[in-house]
Amino acid sequence: MIELTISSSDDGKLVHKWLRLLLPGLPLSGVYKSIRTGRVKVNGKRAKQDTRLQEGDVVHLYFNEEDFASLREHPVAKYQGVSRAIDVLYEDDEIVAVNKPAGILTHPADGEYKTSLAAQVEAYVYDQGGSEGAFRAAPVHRLDRNTSGVVIFAKTARAAKAWTEAFQRGEVEKEYLAIVEGAWSGAGRVAVEVRREGNVTRVVQDSGKPSETAYEVIASSRGTSLVRLRLLTGRTHQIRVHMAHLGHPLLADRKYGARPIREESFYLHAHRVRWHDVDVKAPLPGRLKDKLRSLGYKLDDLV
Repeated sequence: MIELTISSSDDGKLVHKWLRLLLPGLPLSGVYKSIRTGRVKVNGKRAKQDTRLQEGDVVHLYFNEEDFASLREHPVAKYQGVSRAIDVLYEDDEIVAVNKPAGILTHPADGEYKTSLAAQVEAYVYDQGGSEGAFRAAPVHRLDRNTSGVVIFAKTARAAKAWTEAFQRGEVEKEYLAIVEGAWSGAGRVAVEVRREGNVTRVVQDSGKPSETAYEVIASSRGTSLVRLRLLTGRTHQIRVHMAHLGHPLLADRKYGARPIREESFYLHAHRVRWHDVDVKAPLPGRLKDKLRSLGYKLDDLV
């Protein structure tokens, strides 16, 4: 028999989800069978599938130590072929901030698990000794495939909850840099209602969700402008739809009305994320630097 005490990182987790994470070598059918047959007890009582764990709960698992140790091991295939070559910008016991390249997904999609940033960070954290308790490293926000920059990953359930709620309350400062069409100057805010329709977001007069972005034009060159943006809400494609609404779509963002440029996608970089004493900046990626140089910008004068 194995005795475990629930820590704060697993507080509030459903017992079947906790067991699935704790014992990755146990198939899902085995998780449900273990609960159904009474091999999992919480505070001396048989657990049910909807039992929610609380910090300080004592869980007894009726496995021998050899089987428990075997089931604790991550299946080897899970991380085979997953790169650990991530660009870590900041790390502590609770989070790891990573510089995401353009062109890869934040979250896994069908057929693209191993190349997603989430899989790479999960493998990296596992190699460093793993996350706390049954939790696995997970992103607390996301960037589009073709957006680069800072992504925060939680290493504990406690951090995931805190950061997710902070994003929802609008407490996390998110600063972006983008190249847009058209010579432009000045600063301001755009606040409109938007609605998601299919794979695009549209500005609507009513029945939408409020969205707001602050912007500042840093410089202009050759019919383009470099803009610093701060998200005040977090709608899907918010920056892209807001810039298009103002008549300055992101360069090469043909989905939102920009002129297509052969073999190029839009240039949007999550430059900074700040909340309380965590302040993370991602340097300009080579792709963005090269484009700015080709357009005649002097990088030393910009950011």
